[in-house]
This record gives sequence, structure tokens and C-alpha cells, in this order.
Amino acid sequence: MKRAAASILLVLGTGCSSLEVPPIEIGGGGVRLRDGKARDVQDAYLNAYSDLGRQHYNVRRNLESRGQNLYGACGAMERIVQLLETMQSLVVPAQKVWFDPVLARYRGWLKDIERNSWGGSFLQEFEHSEREVKSKFHPDHVEIAAAPPPGPPEPAPPAGPAEAAPGRDPAPAPPAAEPPPPGKPAPPPPSPPGGVPARLLYKAWEQAHEDLVSAYKAKKDTKAPYRDVLEALRHLKAARPGKPAEILEYWIGWYHRIHETTRGFTALPENATEQDVLEELNVAARVLRKEFHPDGPQGR
Repeated sequence: MKRAAASILLVLGTGCSSLEVPPIEIGGGGVRLRDGKARDVQDAYLNAYSDLGRQHYNVRRNLESRGQNLYGACGAMERIVQLLETMQSLVVPAQKVWFDPVLARYRGWLKDIERNSWGGSFLQEFEHSEREVKSKFHPDHVEIAAAPPPGPPEPAPPAGPAEAAPGRDPAPAPPAAEPPPPGKPAPPPPSPPGGVPARLLYKAWEQAHEDLVSAYKAKKDTKAPYRDVLEALRHLKAARPGKPAEILEYWIGWYHRIHETTRGFTALPENATEQDVLEELNVAARVLRKEFHPDGPQGR
């Protein structure tokens, strides 16, 4: 779907003077994106891969002749480079070299946009490259490393109490925390709205998602299944406060974005196919099934 590329920036130069920070953090808790949505290397790769389509679209949109915004195109191209670097860092060593020629290509394009020397058949080559990248580096076509790449060393633990000087009594140890009263049960997990078990809410979302995909493929009305998808996820979010709720809010927004760019599943986004839309829906389903299956980490 074409959107008006109305720019609120006056581009005084072609350099990228304010770009997004790298999307990955590595520490003692593992790999995660700076938005906090990735819990492990699999999720970090999937989140980076799933953002490639949006950033390619942003480059094309900002280079359109109407309302051309080189600053925005530069930022989106820089983001693509960051996403590819993140993905490269998360695959097994033997596959890292696959990314080198692709990264060289996009870094060269970034310099062309910075200098405003792009042109000719650039957009056609860029569109072809997007299809190649999505196919070659699809999560099903690479081997994700079992562990994150080594991060910075963890800070040393705080020093213990100094030894007492000879002839002096040692300092008293701090009092231990009082144990909880014996026999007091742990607080129960929050109940979903109306007392519906989370397992049933998950099943409701899963069925609604399948109904949505089936309706879209059959060119039928998708209003009801789309509404059911969002309703089930919102109830599940209410039953899972904290980090699970943040993850669910992210994927609620994911469905909403697809609904918006397809005009309610009635049109194709610009330079996209029906299979691209189905793949976007599949990305959401794969992550939600992994994270919130009743027998999974968040579903228990």
C-alpha cells in the first residue's frame, strides 16, 4: 500500500547524523534486543529478520520522487546493515561468511545514499536484493548458534568484609532475612478475565489465527477472525503481567500493522505478494506458539 511520504525534516545534508543504536545487547542474561522482546538467540535472530521487510519498505518510500527524504532513506539503510550484522553474529561460524558479500552490498548502497549518488536501476536492484536476503537468510534456512556470541566480561562481585585486625573482634555479620511464615502457600497466579484459564485463551488465539489465515487465503471476510485474534491476545496479556504482557503487546501491534498495511486484508502492500503477507502472519504464530504454548515457558 502506498503511503504519502510527507517529510517533516529539512534535509540540509545527506549524512546519517542520528541513527538507531545497534539492536542487540549481550550480557550475563544472554542475548536480547534493546527493545527487550528477544529472550534467546532464536528470538533475537527472528526479530531481526522480521524487521528487514519494514526497513526495505522505508528505504523505497523515502526515495520516491514525491516527498523524497534522503535522511529517512539513509537511516533505514543503516538499520538494515545493523539487522544483518545482528543476524550474522547469531548463526554458526560456518555460515557467517554468507553475510559478508550481502553486507558489503548494503554498506556500499548506504554510502551512495549518503552522497546522493544513487540512481539508475537502484530501486530494481534493491527490490531483487530484498527477495534474495529474505530467502537466503530465512530462519528455516540457517543454523542458529546454540549460545550467544561472547559478550563483555561480567563485573567483579563486590568485595567481602575486610578481615578484622589482630586483637580486635570481627565485625558482626548482617542479620539474615527472616524466612517466610511456615505453611503459608505461595500466592496464586493472576486469573484471566472472567476466570477463563490461560490454556483456553491460548487455544482461542490459535484457532482464531488459523481462521484468519484461511479466510485471507480464500479471499473471504476477515473481520471476525481478526477481531477474535486481538481479543484472545488481549485477554491473555491481562493474565500474564510483566514481561509476558510486554511480549504479547508487541505481537498485538504486529497483527495491527499487517491489518493496516493490507487495508483490512483486502489489498497487498507495495511491492509485496500474498505469500509475503502470509509469512508475516506466520512469524507471529511461530513466536507465540513457542512462548505461550500451555506446556511452554510462559504457558505454565
